[in-house]
Amino acid sequence: MRSETELTAIYRRHCKTVWNLCYTLLRHPQDAEDAMQEVFLRTGLSSKTFRDTEHEKAWLITVTRNVCRDELKKARRKEVSLEDVTADAPSPPPENDGILAAVHSLPEQYRTAIYLYYYEGYPTAQIAKLTRKPDATIRTYLRRGRMLLKKRLEEER
Repeated sequence: MRSETELTAIYRRHCKTVWNLCYTLLRHPQDAEDAMQEVFLRTGLSSKTFRDTEHEKAWLITVTRNVCRDELKKARRKEVSLEDVTADAPSPPPENDGILAAVHSLPEQYRTAIYLYYYEGYPTAQIAKLTRKPDATIRTYLRRGRMLLKKRLEEER
């Protein structure tokens, strides 16, 4: 278990990255906040030691992805009423950025690859390792995602 000081330092270094990835995967601010809280709870309870801040960040991204996937699985199993669906309309992206909004509208595999590549600065090999996909698949997701983004942004004009 981590000390409060250590967990606070980890949170300050990576909270924006974790929240943005949660929002990218879950598409709802409340769900993203819940998932982010779960990620940092797991971090606080973990005894994992990190070589450096990049290793720490990569571990947090993996945990975030797993927590969000678990949440999506739970959501698929729940029965939802029509009132819940209409009241739960998607909120705008966290930043007032038309391109980021378009990224959030992409299918999950493209959305994740593009977010990690362009917003977090990860190379394709690292994204492949984090998502447990082949490097060539990540490059394909990036290419197809860029094509979809281009098409959607041209339609908005």
